[in-house]
Amino acid sequence: MRLNRLLGLATACLLTPFSLSAYAEEAEERDNDTRVYVEAYGFFPLETHSKTTLDNNNTSETLDLSDVLDMLTGVFSGKVAVEKGRFGLQAGLDHLSFSTSETVSSWNSSNPIPNDRHPRLPQRRITSEGTIKSVTDTEQTLFDLALRYRAGEIQKPRMTPGSVSFIGFAGMRLIDASLDMDVSFQDNVTVEGILPSRQLQRDIADEASETWHNTWVQPLLGMNTTLALGEDWQAFLGMDVGGFGLNGKQDLSGTVEAGLAYALGNSAQISLAYRYFGIEYSAHDGRNGYESSQNGVNLGFRWLFD
Repeated sequence: MRLNRLLGLATACLLTPFSLSAYAEEAEERDNDTRVYVEAYGFFPLETHSKTTLDNNNTSETLDLSDVLDMLTGVFSGKVAVEKGRFGLQAGLDHLSFSTSETVSSWNSSNPIPNDRHPRLPQRRITSEGTIKSVTDTEQTLFDLALRYRAGEIQKPRMTPGSVSFIGFAGMRLIDASLDMDVSFQDNVTVEGILPSRQLQRDIADEASETWHNTWVQPLLGMNTTLALGEDWQAFLGMDVGGFGLNGKQDLSGTVEAGLAYALGNSAQISLAYRYFGIEYSAHDGRNGYESSQNGVNLGFRWLFD
């Protein structure tokens, strides 16, 4: 009886190193596998602040979620990443277009009419009194492309409680933005005490209406980290920053996001997060540009293919 116990103990001692070694090799092999992540998400901004500058004419607005949904004309957000071992490549696309309108009873602007056409209006600040409508169409597309490196555990919908995964990335952000401002007078207006003719009103409105389009590239840095709270629950934090003032008088964009994710099986996940996004751009001459900041709820889905 004692001999059998000794033989069993000796066998276990001999087999344990091989078992541990096999387990380590299997874990290393899994770590070196290729994985594909696909994400789609919807952003619901509870508050949006924007400022548009076209030919030194400014419009500012603060919108809530219902305003944004009313003015929204197009939206798409998604991300895909490929990881082999600890290195990978990721790409993201965010597209947003909306139309806003503003009706005012007074309007301050630099004189948009050249002197040779209307010498009675000197080159100085003018004030228009009356009902003036300004419609601004904004379209913005962000395309991110970056190399990434993972430290810690593989990011999966289900992870061992207490495990941590960290990903750092660096790359580029391409931004394509366009602004179109259409100004129209709804009633008779006076300009610095001058009562313009109908033709002069149309000339002022045409010259005040502007279109601006620009495409530029920003350097991009970012990170995201995941902490497994349980087998199915995870907390995550992500942030990125781009621009650093390299392509204009002002050039900066950034995102901060924090939230919780829940596993839907072994290869899918749903997440709910608070997100802040801001962008600020001004051309070198300062005559054209825009600023926008949004904060709200982000609902996302992620799929893992390995």
